[in-house]
Amino acid sequence: MEQFLAGLDDLLTKLAQAQDSETIRTATSALNTQYYASSDCVPALIEIIARSPHFQVRQLAAVELRKRISKWWSQIQEAVKVNLRAQLLTIALNEQNDQVRHAVARVISSVASIDMPDEKWPTLLNFLHESCASQTASHREIGIYCLYTLFEVIADFFMNNTVSLFEMFSKLIVDPESKSVRITTVLVLGKLSEFVDSEDKPTIKMFRAIIPNMVNVLEQCIKDGDEENAAQIFEVFNTLLMLDAPLLNEHLAQLIDFFLTVGGNAELDDSIRVFALSFLMWAAIYKQNKIRNLKLVGPIVERLMPIGTEEDPEDVDEDSASRLAYKVLNALATNIPPQQVFPVVMPFVLNYIQNPNPNYRKASMMAFAVTVEGCTEIIASKLNELLPLVCTGLQDPEIIVRRAACMALGCLAEEMPSDISEHHQALLPLVFSLMNDNNTEVIKHACNALDAILEGLGADIIQYLQMLMEKLLFLLSSSGETETKATVIAAIGSAAHAAGEAFQPYFNEVLPRIVQFMSLKETSDDQLLRGVATDTAGSIAEAVGADLFRPYVQNIMTLAVEQLYLDSPRLRECSYALFSNLARVFGEEFAPFLPTIVPEILNSCKAEEKNETVLDEEVDLTTGGDMDDDLEDDFDNFNFNSAIADEKEFAVDALGELFANTKSHFMPYVEVSLLELQKLTSHLYDGVRKSATQSLFTFLKTFYLMSNPASPWTPGVPATYAVHENVQNLINSVVPMTLELWKEEDDRSTVAQTCQEFVTALRLMGPILISDSLEDVAQNLLEIFQKKSICQQSFDDGDYDEEDDEIESESLLITSAGDLVAALCEVVGPSFNKYFEVYLPLICKYYKPNKTQAERSMAIGCLGECIVGIKEAVTPHTERLTQLFVKACNDEDELVRSNAAFALGCLTTNTQIDLSPHYPTLLTTLSPLFSNQTLPNTVDNAAGAVARLILAHPNAVPLDQVLPTFTNALPLKADFEENQPVFDCIFKLFNASNPFVLNNLPQFLHIFTQVLSDNEQLKEPTRIHLIELIRHLNSQSPELNIGSSELARFL
Repeated sequence: MEQFLAGLDDLLTKLAQAQDSETIRTATSALNTQYYASSDCVPALIEIIARSPHFQVRQLAAVELRKRISKWWSQIQEAVKVNLRAQLLTIALNEQNDQVRHAVARVISSVASIDMPDEKWPTLLNFLHESCASQTASHREIGIYCLYTLFEVIADFFMNNTVSLFEMFSKLIVDPESKSVRITTVLVLGKLSEFVDSEDKPTIKMFRAIIPNMVNVLEQCIKDGDEENAAQIFEVFNTLLMLDAPLLNEHLAQLIDFFLTVGGNAELDDSIRVFALSFLMWAAIYKQNKIRNLKLVGPIVERLMPIGTEEDPEDVDEDSASRLAYKVLNALATNIPPQQVFPVVMPFVLNYIQNPNPNYRKASMMAFAVTVEGCTEIIASKLNELLPLVCTGLQDPEIIVRRAACMALGCLAEEMPSDISEHHQALLPLVFSLMNDNNTEVIKHACNALDAILEGLGADIIQYLQMLMEKLLFLLSSSGETETKATVIAAIGSAAHAAGEAFQPYFNEVLPRIVQFMSLKETSDDQLLRGVATDTAGSIAEAVGADLFRPYVQNIMTLAVEQLYLDSPRLRECSYALFSNLARVFGEEFAPFLPTIVPEILNSCKAEEKNETVLDEEVDLTTGGDMDDDLEDDFDNFNFNSAIADEKEFAVDALGELFANTKSHFMPYVEVSLLELQKLTSHLYDGVRKSATQSLFTFLKTFYLMSNPASPWTPGVPATYAVHENVQNLINSVVPMTLELWKEEDDRSTVAQTCQEFVTALRLMGPILISDSLEDVAQNLLEIFQKKSICQQSFDDGDYDEEDDEIESESLLITSAGDLVAALCEVVGPSFNKYFEVYLPLICKYYKPNKTQAERSMAIGCLGECIVGIKEAVTPHTERLTQLFVKACNDEDELVRSNAAFALGCLTTNTQIDLSPHYPTLLTTLSPLFSNQTLPNTVDNAAGAVARLILAHPNAVPLDQVLPTFTNALPLKADFEENQPVFDCIFKLFNASNPFVLNNLPQFLHIFTQVLSDNEQLKEPTRIHLIELIRHLNSQSPELNIGSSELARFL
């Protein structure tokens, strides 16, 4: 044994002192083959730790021993193990070097993880208690450190005796001699916190009592400039925020104050301030209700804004206190109702933009930018007042302000594209001007803002297209900055998307240059440009169409397939998006590419997001670093790769698009694709879950369309019609699985997406989709309206009961749920009333003055659509709904008024109660909606409502007073669905030989000419009926000269 020991010692000494890789390689190989291949290495390594005079050798021996325990400990005789355990504890107490002590503690932890479950090391707990209570500081240090490394292994032993544990911690956390003991005690408390049950009130009370001392330890580390230990303690506090047990609630206000003080202290190192502000960001997410309850939003914003005025580092990827301040603001805006954030932030925005100091003006624009995401509806309603602020920022003499204003404009355009595009005449000249800026950062952000604006611009782009393309192509040629080039290429793609066929004149000049960028591959910059160019190629293809793009397809597909093998998740993601684009453009013509690309897409679907972290066997001890943290649980061996998850999301989307567009050609891949999609509906990443659900429903709808359904479906459950066997089998598989996943889903946007998938599939396929699942769908929806679904539970539920303020993701969820209720009414019909009666009061709650415009609009629009579906079953609710709709017709928001007019008309024609006594009130309510409205839908819906009132009870309407206004609103401008009741009314008036109609035939013929000239205006039966009426008028009234008018072609 002595010879074995000497040889091992010699090799470890060589390894610890090695200066070159060859010595390390030789020594490591000898250790692995000659010494680590038997259990003798365990007692030998312990002996070396006990007696080697060199701390580097002792530390290396401890590190190597820890790696060998899992393999060899069970093969050592019990009698030997008793001595080895005792020897380890003695070494731990006697060792003077911190790094070696910590490494030995981890060996003890490894042994305990094997022995403790079988109660084979009874003396260990006594050792821990005695050493933690010792009069010797170094003994207390090793005791608490052993406890730290052991905690997860023996948590059960300790959690049964928390009273004595907290008694010990309360002494150690104020240890008068050792800062190390105090710090490690905080770290142990961090471990312990993860095992505290949310209902364990005694433990929670004890934990809360020790938190002020935990803060004191952190404060001392900050004062000492001890960044490493401060970072670990910050991490503990972040953990405490995220737990179910409300450990921080009692102290949250004081903690937020403390972290704001640290974050706002410009004399501290930026890294410490970033840690403090990160805590506030997580608090906004995990303690949102507590923050609302304590009314802390105002104080937080008030102290964040000055931090935002500090200068940012040059490196855009480097975190700083000012950048973290904006992240905290964004977390507040997206997790706390906008009514409580926007009014607090905006006074600072308005005040700072007028400050002579450009850093304050920058902070104004940045604060505005980061609150857009969570306060979209409020900002949209005040856009005319707020946009001039951004325009002022865009023209600021200082670069930092112009850049921030570009970011604010980009955020606005991204979150409210249609609203921003309406202001193109004011915005685009400013953005074009910034594209000529001398500063590349400004140019880049200007192009980003332009890119976002173009996405929502549509046909309005045409007036700018020539100048825009000249600028973009000039920048593409002249800019040396990779990121600027990338934003320019992206903007070209957005320009193509907005322009559609109008982009064709630029196609031959632009696409060859895009293909050049798609050919780059050498550097990371090349790959960035290649990815953006691939995206832009897809946008151009969809804009110009198959005929113009066809000559380039083969070359572009060769490049897109090539980049699947360049070891870049981002490039694979871009290829999959391009395949989807081209499949939509070329349809079944794209099928020859399927054998090449579908296997690669499926490989991405199957790819693992976990990257194994290989732990180096050799450790270079010459640097003097502490290995303990590097070895923490071998990093759990894994970490999550979000780039692969993003790639997977696009791969999943591509499967749906390829099947939908290539149809029967995709059949060889359907079975394996469905298998992967069903697996991915449970993926960790919500983007993948959403895409998988969407693609499953795309498969469902595609199968249905391929089955050539005989006739339109009929409402009612159980369904009175059958579908193809393949379709029914897929329904039986996909729908129950989706409903189960919906029930467990914790992400609001994923549930909202699921609701929308059901809506589109129901309207296509009818009630057969949910014939066997109606009760489950209805129950899931009820939980949403009752705010009981899992995705609506905040991390600190129960701390805030106010219902009236909602975050915007909640509004999106409620709107999607409302759409699905309306779709169910449509496909189930009157028998859905038993569910509708339950939903009605819950939906009506969303029509209150303090609800957002989106929620009020959803409530009224949803109820109107429901009435169309349940028809006469609405009768028992007539009085309540009449009052609600009349009130909503006077709402301050026009979209709500428009929906209310539609709903009122639908109620009149479907209820079996005679509403004619109320007609004077209803007509007076509708009258203002025919004038001074900015949305064409409002007038259209008012006209539809009046038409329905006339159809229901013509004698109750003063036609001579009503018809002039009604007729002047025709033809409808936007909501052509309302042409159905409008023309049914007109036909009825002609049949009754109404005097107004007969006296105004030229006006009616002009209306008829306009609607018949636009194929989108009328459904075929209405169109046929109208042509018959025109022919009748021509024969009855030749003096109208219809034969010599534009209507002659219909005679």
